[in-house]
Amino acid sequence: MPNDADIQRCFATEYVTARQRLLDRAEDMDIEIETLPISKKGPHDETLSTDFLWIGPKNATKLILHTSGVHGVEGFPGSAASMWILEGFKSQELSLPDDCAIVFAHAINPWGMAWLRRVNEDNADLNRNFLPPGEDYEGEPENYARLDPLLNPTSMKKGREYYTIRAAWHAFWLGFPNAKQAVQEGQYTRPTSLQYGGTQLAESSQNFIDWCERKLSNVKQIIWIDFHTGLGPFGVDSLLVAEGIDDVALKARYGPRIQPLDPAKGVAYKIRGGIQAGIKARFPDKEWTNITQEFGTIKPIPLLKLARAENRLTQWGGKPPLRLLKSNERRKMLNAFNPQSLKWRRLILQRSRAIIEDAIAHLSEG
Repeated sequence: MPNDADIQRCFATEYVTARQRLLDRAEDMDIEIETLPISKKGPHDETLSTDFLWIGPKNATKLILHTSGVHGVEGFPGSAASMWILEGFKSQELSLPDDCAIVFAHAINPWGMAWLRRVNEDNADLNRNFLPPGEDYEGEPENYARLDPLLNPTSMKKGREYYTIRAAWHAFWLGFPNAKQAVQEGQYTRPTSLQYGGTQLAESSQNFIDWCERKLSNVKQIIWIDFHTGLGPFGVDSLLVAEGIDDVALKARYGPRIQPLDPAKGVAYKIRGGIQAGIKARFPDKEWTNITQEFGTIKPIPLLKLARAENRLTQWGGKPPLRLLKSNERRKMLNAFNPQSLKWRRLILQRSRAIIEDAIAHLSEG
C-alpha cells in the first residue's frame, strides 16, 4: 500500500521533473535507457523526448510493454505509475519470469505533457494518429459536423452560451452512446478542432514505430498496458480491449474490469488511429494482448467542457505559448487528468502495479 511519502515521490506537475525522477530511478537500478527526442522544445527550451526503459534479457521472447503520455497531460499520473512499478522491481516485490522483459515508454507525446495539452504540437491526438498503413488521413464521424459548433467555437466567449444544456440536448437527441461516439472517434478534416488525428504520422508517433522495428524482432508475445486517465468512475480503472477479443479469457486473468471499446457497453468508444491497433497492424506476426488501463476522474460532459475551453483559448485566444501554459484552462486540464486527491493517487499506484502482477502471471503460464 503506497503511503503519502510514496505518492509525493512519484507524482510531479512538470515534464522535466517527472522525467528526471524516472531517469534517476532507472540509473540507480542500472536499467538500460534509450532516449528518442523530437524537434520541438519545451517551455524552458528543454529537449523533449520519449524515454524507453528496458528491464530483463535483451533477447527475451516475452515482453510487457507499459506506455504512458499518449495524451500528453495524462503523462503525469502515467509517469507516477511507472515510478511505482519500478520501485516494485527494486524492492523485489515484483520479478519477471524467465525469457521475459518489461519496457516503459515514458511520454509518447512529450510535447503535450510539457505544455499541458492532450494533443501534440500539431493539435493532433496521437491516439487518433496511428492509422494503419495505406489508410488515408481523411473523413470524420457521422454527426461530427452537427456537433462541431458546440464543440469548437471559432472565437472567444461572448455572453451566455448554455453549453451544458446544449450538450445534454444533443446527448438526448442522438442518444448518449451515439453522441459520445461522434465526439470521440477521431476526425481528419478540421485541424483546429477537438479529436483531430493529423494529416500524417507525427514525429513522436514515428519515433515509437521506429523503436518497435528495432527492438521487437526477437519478441513473440507482448502484453501491452497503455495508461490513460479521464474516463469512468473516480479512481477506478477500466481495462479496455478491442472488439472481438476473447474477453472471457481476459477476465479470468485480469478481473471483471475488462470491457470492450464500445460506447453502448462501457465507458469508452471505438476510435480510428488508435496507437495499439496501429502498432498491431504493423507487426501482425506478434501475439498481442493489448489493454488500455483507463482511470476515471470527472464526469464526461464537464470533462469535454474543459477540453473545449482549453482548445478554444489555444486556437483563438491570441496568447503567446508561455501565457497559455500558465492559463487557468491549462491548469484545469492538468487537475482534471491528474487529480490532486491523495485517495485518487493512491488508487492509481495500487492498480498500476496490480495489473503488472497480472501480466507477469499471464506470461508465466506457458
